[in-house]
Amino acid sequence: MLFSRFLKAGKELAKLKKAAMRSLAAGIAACISAALPLSAFAAGWVSPGSDTVAEAAIVIDADSGAVLWGKNISDTYYPASITKLMTALVVLENSAPDEVVTVAAEAVDKLEWGAVSVKLQAGDTLTVEDLLYAMLLRSANDAANALACHVSGSIEDFAALMTKRAAELGCKNTKFQNPSGLTRPENLTTAYDMALIGAEVSRKPEFLEIESHQSHKMGATAAYPNGFTVNAEHKMIVKGTGYTDSRVIGGKTGYITASGNTLVTIAEEDGKRLVAVVLKDKNPDHYKDTRMMLNFGFNSFDDYVIEDPVTKYNIIQRLAADKITAGPGDNIIVMSDPVVTLPKGADINEVTVSYDYNIPDGAPDNAVALLVFRYADVRVGHTYVINDRESSLAIDYVEENETKIGNFRIPIPPKVVFSIAGAAAVLIVILTIALVISFNRRKEAERRARLLRNRRRRLAELDMSEEDFSELVEQKQSRSRKRRSRHE
Repeated sequence: MLFSRFLKAGKELAKLKKAAMRSLAAGIAACISAALPLSAFAAGWVSPGSDTVAEAAIVIDADSGAVLWGKNISDTYYPASITKLMTALVVLENSAPDEVVTVAAEAVDKLEWGAVSVKLQAGDTLTVEDLLYAMLLRSANDAANALACHVSGSIEDFAALMTKRAAELGCKNTKFQNPSGLTRPENLTTAYDMALIGAEVSRKPEFLEIESHQSHKMGATAAYPNGFTVNAEHKMIVKGTGYTDSRVIGGKTGYITASGNTLVTIAEEDGKRLVAVVLKDKNPDHYKDTRMMLNFGFNSFDDYVIEDPVTKYNIIQRLAADKITAGPGDNIIVMSDPVVTLPKGADINEVTVSYDYNIPDGAPDNAVALLVFRYADVRVGHTYVINDRESSLAIDYVEENETKIGNFRIPIPPKVVFSIAGAAAVLIVILTIALVISFNRRKEAERRARLLRNRRRRLAELDMSEEDFSELVEQKQSRSRKRRSRHE
């Protein structure tokens, strides 16, 4: 009976600890999110000097994640068809472009009247690639549904996967209820969350390849035996419109009555990539607002690479002081030389750094901290700190003053051990703590293994070897060096 009570108490303590950590992480995220709308007006920062017609708007640097300017960026709105960017991201991460999709009845039976489609019928067979073109260029809702059913078996399960993946990207106020963006009462997002999604999908080569096309002819279907041609609709991508912009390399339009015009736009100039989002806008102001933000972002900011941050910021010593890592075998590195985005003319030496130890799901393998860079109280960049070898603080590492209890090793001063040797109840408490520690260690090992499997799976989906991935990283670093040399 006594053992059962102590075991139950130990479990409750573990639950409380986890809940406290989640609350702390949520609190930190909420503080950051709450501060973001003010980032454009922080002391030492810059403003575009004009407003948007859109009720909510944002422009971020895709590499550093810095919010360059924003308005109501944490307020929730209906996204409409910009939802399909998240759909594309999840599809690309969970299927191959050449996979054959048999259109499920669910994909075509639940469309709203008047919804844009390519007239798919149950039993039609098309490739994932064809359906992605139909969804991204024409905004076909039946194509989005067909992809969802192919990946997850149902629209509902796929929407749950979308919401989960968005949370892994740092989206705090987004919930998806379908893959199309058609009207659902809780299908909501924010300008900031959509900017994170736009930045992530812009890192997918297959997505940018699709977005680079003005049109695409799909394979045969029951409704179109000779195939059907879909055309791009984003007027900053389409050639020959009054809003055509050669810097724009991707994006997505959206409109339902409840949302007004929504737009996500990805643009690149001289190696610098921006993502602009407008919500609850009007036509054609959504293009004008987007152009204003892109001009502001490209003309008012520069990217800088911080070389060797481990040495520059004494990261090894800081992690040891915070008891995050300590012991032989540690090898502390950063995922990549971080990029920070600063107003033109800013002094990079005024950039400050802080540490976030609440590592989210989806972080790189063996990440121990998120290094956050700020300038004028605005977050201007980040990178993960990696311990690429197992820490010496594993359970089976025993210092001379540690005491073994069964198969567990718990650091307890010898005097304390001797003083409680006869106390059976205390011994039970110690064993309970050891069990909790072992459980937490095992869950952490499972998390790391899951992250490694996800990485390998994503590389396999892209038909990319570790060597190819390393080459892409080197290309990105080379681009960063070119940026730096341009500003020296």
